[in-house]
Amino acid sequence: MYNDNGTQQFNPSSYGFKTTQVLTCTESDYLIESIRAEIRKTVPPEQFDQWFSRMEISSITDNSITFAVPGDSIKNRICGDYLEFISNIVYKLLHPSFEIDIISVEKPAITTQMQLHPKDNDISHANASSMNIVSPSSINKRYAFENFVVGACNRMAHAAAVSVAGSPGYAYNPLFIHGASGLGKTHLMHAINNFIIQQGRLKTFYLSCEHFVNHYISAIQSNNMEAFRKFYRNVDVLLMDDIQFFENSCGSREEFFHTFNALYNDGKQIVITSDYPPESIAYMEDRLVSRFKWGLVCGISAPSLETRAAIVEKRAAAWNIKVSHESAVYLAENIPGNIRELEGAIARLSNEAKATNNAVSFDFIRKVSREISGSKKTVSIEAVLGAISKKFNVSVSELLSKRRTRTVALPRQIAMHLSRKLTNMSLSEIGGYLGGRDHSTVIHGDETIIKKAGNDKNLSFIIQKLEGELLK
Repeated sequence: MYNDNGTQQFNPSSYGFKTTQVLTCTESDYLIESIRAEIRKTVPPEQFDQWFSRMEISSITDNSITFAVPGDSIKNRICGDYLEFISNIVYKLLHPSFEIDIISVEKPAITTQMQLHPKDNDISHANASSMNIVSPSSINKRYAFENFVVGACNRMAHAAAVSVAGSPGYAYNPLFIHGASGLGKTHLMHAINNFIIQQGRLKTFYLSCEHFVNHYISAIQSNNMEAFRKFYRNVDVLLMDDIQFFENSCGSREEFFHTFNALYNDGKQIVITSDYPPESIAYMEDRLVSRFKWGLVCGISAPSLETRAAIVEKRAAAWNIKVSHESAVYLAENIPGNIRELEGAIARLSNEAKATNNAVSFDFIRKVSREISGSKKTVSIEAVLGAISKKFNVSVSELLSKRRTRTVALPRQIAMHLSRKLTNMSLSEIGGYLGGRDHSTVIHGDETIIKKAGNDKNLSFIIQKLEGELLK
């Protein structure tokens, strides 16, 4: 239910709001983003994109939350396989038990920012509908350049995205942004789209790689490849997320190759994101890799502690939560995971503050941080060092020593990375344990491993295996 001013009304006393309070659109956005962030931790990316990426909050009452999804097939799948899973996530974020309901909301076949006008396009709505094109991932209006926190980890990608949005087809074409999940790639994609749409001059189309593959398969089955090709080649700006999912789809890669050529030759802008650099995507043909490098390839690495703290401050401000710099640094240091998990922590902090009417003091932030971190199994630093010592055949005493040879330095940096991620120790405590090093050394070691793992699948696999063994 919505007021005339666009705010969603509910009466959730158990949620921590007074009965006269309303949930604003901003708060609703953050709540569903927090729920999605929790879902992503468990559900594989392709399943998340198919079943949960378009799930929205329809309404909230004293004891229930209703989610809306596009279509009966998605509703039936979630109700059949994921209802208890969603209920547990809602309980984790909001504490009280809520009854979960899923409703289906039918949407037009195309619900993107692309505007199709028969007078200036050779694709009609009927043609698009006959292709059975499902709605791609929704554009998030909240993602803008203004609320993207810029640091050394993402400065080039941000600057390139701003340039592309200002001069599509001219600045960098294509623009290829790569980096691990949850570091801001999709934020920049949505920001580009939103900026161009505000100008009102060009047709944009944003979708995931998986949606392109699904559209391709649908067009083959319906014998409607001509409409498929016209649809994609008629856009002015094509933004494709997670292109690494092309790995196992030879036919759709071939079709994308020709779509890429057609758009590029017509001066249309192409923006692509991936978890990996072009040359590291398995099964990607050299001809596509070379085209990805025609424009600009730039990476986003894990943010530094200072950038994470700035993200906390900016996200908290969006929630109208005042936090000191000291508190922001504490959250940045003690909330593990990527930026999405930091955003989820801010949403949780807001809920806790409203529920208890507490001022957001440093002590209160520390309490909430411990509760959030406590939901995950923690590991001792002794266990981390023991596992690494066994894996790399390096003694614990060598890991604690001042030696800097590669055979010792790399395992030591992995120890810093895993200790920061899996233990409850602060940066200073980790550095002190590892031979009396300071916190900046631990940060450097952690960031070095994250960067190396992003470019080296073998190292990434080793770290994931170590982490899995430690968390058993």
